[in-house]
Amino acid sequence: MADLPPPSPDSTALPPVIPPSGRMIAQLFVVPGLIVAGAVSILLGFSWLAGGPRTAAGFLDGLQNSNPEVRWRAASDLAQVLLRDDLLASDVPFSLELTDILHKATAELDQLARTTGEARDRKKFIQKRAEVQYLAASVGNLSVPTAAPVLAELATKTVSGDPKTTALLQRQAVWSLSALGAGRARFDKLPSEKRQAVRAALEQRGAKVDDGGKWAKAALGIIDGTDSAGTIAGLAQCADADDPFLRKQAALALGFWKGSAVENLTAEKALLKLARDDGRGNTIEITDKD
Repeated sequence: MADLPPPSPDSTALPPVIPPSGRMIAQLFVVPGLIVAGAVSILLGFSWLAGGPRTAAGFLDGLQNSNPEVRWRAASDLAQVLLRDDLLASDVPFSLELTDILHKATAELDQLARTTGEARDRKKFIQKRAEVQYLAASVGNLSVPTAAPVLAELATKTVSGDPKTTALLQRQAVWSLSALGAGRARFDKLPSEKRQAVRAALEQRGAKVDDGGKWAKAALGIIDGTDSAGTIAGLAQCADADDPFLRKQAALALGFWKGSAVENLTAEKALLKLARDDGRGNTIEITDKD
């Protein structure tokens, strides 16, 4: 076989390696980085404007803002933050303020529900309902159970002339009571000094004769496992509701609560009855349009 001619240098030569210029590096890395940083800054700016800084004071300001959109957004954000922030979830003054805001919002919703005819502002009613719903979700993620009496009342409350709103808020309240009961274990995991500080704050606030004092005393009884502050009675009432979905939720929630000997017996009877539940009643369907 005849020898093949050597390949032409031009056919195998690689292109010359040219080091990247400063302009190329800027185009590849610096400019995209600046764009991303700018976008994040804008999003954080909007978040701050909408709900304020993510602190106890910032949340309280947002929850009491005159703009209903800001209020429910702050409540929605808070429900998520409390799941991760143990310090905020165990802040006694904050938990009492939050309980008071929920209590007042529930009273305002009840007043709106009682307004009939042309005087009733449907949009305002829907906004207040969403606000109460998110607030109930928020207090359920506290590890200091100051809101238990308010949630227990909401779980058995009938909203005038609006069965779907009644079902929506009762279900949310029972679900939040489940979370609040489970939060008892979260409280036990706090450092000893933090638990002692929480107890001291609750005892000090409980000495006052007002709603805050009543809620603080209730929280102490729940933490000690000696009194459920009406929670078990409320859940037992839900366990006998016509709504089968609410009864299922009540069965779940009762498993997280204990109180006095009488309350524990009430819980046992309710759970025994639920174990034999025949599915009676009609589940109220709630859609996004409601």
